Amino acid sequence: MRRWLLLLLPLLAGCEPGLEAAGVLDATAARLEDDRVSVEVTLTCGLVYGMARLEGCDADGERVCVSATWYAADDTAFAHPRHRAESCQKVPDIIGTQVTVTTPDAVDRDPGLRILVSADPRVMNAVIPNP
Repeated sequence: MRRWLLLLLPLLAGCEPGLEAAGVLDATAARLEDDRVSVEVTLTCGLVYGMARLEGCDADGERVCVSATWYAADDTAFAHPRHRAESCQKVPDIIGTQVTVTTPDAVDRDPGLRILVSADPRVMNAVIPNP
């Protein structure tokens, strides 16, 4: 019994070990008038390993970067990117934060392209169609 209590003590004290990172909860893409593409991303917190913290997943004012990378639909290994855009910003909290990623140049209106949206590749990403 004493052994179990010692194992539970860090949990009861709120000192759970683990690593959390920004993940993608939702993403939608829209084409702008000049054929650039804007991707609206909602972040969540993903557990990389260990146990999640009780108080949530805050960024403590750190920079979070979100990328949107275009691939051909048949490139299942995501090995040959066609376009890429990234946006970085300081955020107080990861969960629910919205980030907009906009391509600097026009993107083809090709339905055979898909967009891999990622904040940290170790946790949740999203794959969405090219608008």
